[in-house]
Amino acid sequence: MHTLEITGLTVDATIGVHAYEQKILQPLLIDISLKLEADNIPDDINHTLDYDKLCQTITQFIKSRPFQLIETVVNEVVSLLKTEFQITPIKVSVSKPNAIKNARNISVIFHA
Repeated sequence: MHTLEITGLTVDATIGVHAYEQKILQPLLIDISLKLEADNIPDDINHTLDYDKLCQTITQFIKSRPFQLIETVVNEVVSLLKTEFQITPIKVSVSKPNAIKNARNISVIFHA
């Protein structure tokens, strides 16, 4: 069993509880960790998870609508990955690095 990790997938999103935040784009950083069965597979993308497609799917989903909470984003990304890619178990972290002026980062992590 292998672990696939995607770190720092950056998506400019409409996110925030304040009115001004719904008028601007802010970066979200997405980290994903999942188990991957990759023992003895042929050197062919059709026999494994297409992580480029996975990243594109997440990016398009987040850009498709406004959000207020990163908690909602993480829950919906997990749901999307379970539905579209049949991935379990999975760990997804959504970070909003500019959320608080004197904090480097704010993250919500979901383990499923």
